[in-house]
Amino acid sequence: MKISEEVKISDNGFVFNSKTGDSFSLNPFGLEMIKSIKEGKDFEILKNEILQKYDVDDLTFEKDYYEFCALLKHHQIVVQDNPTDFK
Repeated sequence: MKISEEVKISDNGFVFNSKTGDSFSLNPFGLEMIKSIKEGKDFEILKNEILQKYDVDDLTFEKDYYEFCALLKHHQIVVQDNPTDFK
């Protein structure tokens, strides 16, 4: 999965999609997640980083990650690279 070319992300968490005209504000954790996605980090690497940094178990992280990705897809923030991106 990758961030759509039409999407701009500011350092303070403001997200603007020029294709749809929609804008969103992310909290610091959401900003960290979307930046990791933009960097192309593999799911397992991202998961391990988050599990080490925050007090969260792996099942909770996976659930929240896939919900976040579903929202990004719904709002056309991300595009799917391969069929397993959005399990």
